[in-house]
Parts: sequence; C-alpha cells; structure tokens
Amino acid sequence: MAEKQRNNAFQAQLKALCPLVDHMRLMIAAARHAFNRHSQAQLEEMARLQKDFTLGIDPFFEKVEKGLKKGSADDKAYLVKLQKVLTNLELMADKIASLAEHLRHKANHGAILSDQDFFAVNNLFSQLTGFMRSLVDIFQLNDAALKTYVLQESQKLSGGAFRSETEHETRMMDTPGQPDAWSIYIAILEVSREVVGHLEEIIKSLD
Repeated sequence: MAEKQRNNAFQAQLKALCPLVDHMRLMIAAARHAFNRHSQAQLEEMARLQKDFTLGIDPFFEKVEKGLKKGSADDKAYLVKLQKVLTNLELMADKIASLAEHLRHKANHGAILSDQDFFAVNNLFSQLTGFMRSLVDIFQLNDAALKTYVLQESQKLSGGAFRSETEHETRMMDTPGQPDAWSIYIAILEVSREVVGHLEEIIKSLD
C-alpha cells in the first residue's frame, strides 16, 4: 500500500508540473515568432516566460530537498527520481531561453537564411512544440506506448539534426553565403538537440 501511495504521489507531482511544460511550449512559440519576424516583443515574452518558469519550479525543488533530508529510504527513491525530472526540465528551459541570444543576433545583423534553412528551422520549432505537448500527456497519463513513441521520434530528430548540421558545414565551405546566418542556423540546431536530449532523459527517468 505504501508503495502505491508513493507512486500516486509521484504521479500527482508530475501532473502538477504540466503548467511548467506549457510555459516551455509558449517559449518555443515566442522563439519561432521572433525568428520569423525579428520581434523584440517576442524576445521579451521569452524572458518573461522563463522568469515565471523559474518561480514556478523553485517550490518543487524546495519540497524535494526537504524530503531528501527527512524522508525514509523508500521515499527518497521517488524524490531522487522527481529531482532528476526537475533538473532536466530546468536545463531544458534554460536552453530554450538561450535561443533569444541567437535570435537577437539574427535581427540586429539582418542575417538572411536560405529558404531551405528557414523552413528547416520552422519545422524544428514545430516538432519541439509537439514534444512539449506530448510531455504534458506523458505526465498526465503515464502511458508506456506514448513514452516509447516520443523517444523514437526524438531520436529520429536528433539524428536528422546531426546530418543536417554536417551537410550545412559542407555547404558553408562550398558556398560564399552569410557567416552570421550559418552560425545562427547551427546554433539553433545545437540548442534544439540539447533540448531533445533533456526530454529523453526525463522520459527514461520515469520508468
């Protein structure tokens, strides 16, 4: 019975984290608008959402830290698992927020990406947004099939991003394009890959 109660409490904590995942989804949406429209307002919105995220996640960390100091060994096993989820969520949000620096550079320097790269970045933002929606569903439902599916799709994206980066580096050497645009494109790929990596860590830690 105690084990079931701990598991139910853990699932309740995951459900309580869903609004924070929604904040990250909105940060990605703001990043996409800023990328497409050079919108300073959307960059400010990203900063506001990150601040709200931080304020929202801090109480969860505080609760875990108190529990680890006072809880039983069995309780601590769940708390360590929750701590890992929280840590990866925080790192994911930090990475998403770091996109603002590259997007601001794009706007300030008037960097123009090729049509191929422009559509690739927009598709990447769409996929990241979809992953955030799926993570909410996973936190709410704890569905094994959904977790497996999201891991498979995230690994496909990571592999595709790596191939895209390699191909892009080749084009950089062969084409006299804009270095600023190239660096921004590669930076967005790198950040997105790290975000997906933290997503995978979260899902794996739930088993």
